[in-house]
Amino acid sequence: MNWAGWPEDKVEVYTPHMIDLQFDLVGTTIPAENAQMLQDALLRLLPWLSDISGCGIQHLKGAETNSGDATLNINRRTKLFLRVPKTRVDVMQQLVGQRLDLGGHPLEIGNFKTRDFSPFANIYAHFVDTGAASEEQFVQDVMRELDGHFQLRCGFICGKPQTLQSASGPLHGYSLMLHDVPPHKSLQLQDEGLGRNRLLGCGIFIPHKSIAPVVPVNL
Repeated sequence: MNWAGWPEDKVEVYTPHMIDLQFDLVGTTIPAENAQMLQDALLRLLPWLSDISGCGIQHLKGAETNSGDATLNINRRTKLFLRVPKTRVDVMQQLVGQRLDLGGHPLEIGNFKTRDFSPFANIYAHFVDTGAASEEQFVQDVMRELDGHFQLRCGFICGKPQTLQSASGPLHGYSLMLHDVPPHKSLQLQDEGLGRNRLLGCGIFIPHKSIAPVVPVNL
């Protein structure tokens, strides 16, 4: 999707308030549908996550098993990614050594690393939930939020429809690629996210791997 007659963007600076934490995990399998379980387990340990806008929990990824059931294998490459305020990094140490139970699948949380946002021109969210079920309404919602809240007109491509199970019922959404995003808007979008349900892994943008940073990380 593209807008006609984009305005020229002024050179601006945005300072993110959030930061990504990458935790090691020890375990063997996880449920394929784990977003709600993961949110519930982490909120029991860190209830303040639900009080701060922008906090996010990225989906846990794994490899399909040969058993044919709804589980995924994990290995040392499987990480837990949390997006939290920079001011809370020190308190996140309390997660190290904690155990999570995701529907009978135990996980132990290991050490973590911090990762600052990078102002890439192309950023990607695996699942965006605006409350819309149809692609037409989803596109309109995305354009409205980008234009209204972020004051941004950029190119974007939405992927195939997806469904995510939540405690309130199925959520309908799409993957979303934004491209030709100015550096300061890229950082803001990563900082704030787009749409709803950040703690279920929705609307969390990361740099697209095939695109080089458009400016130095220390913008």
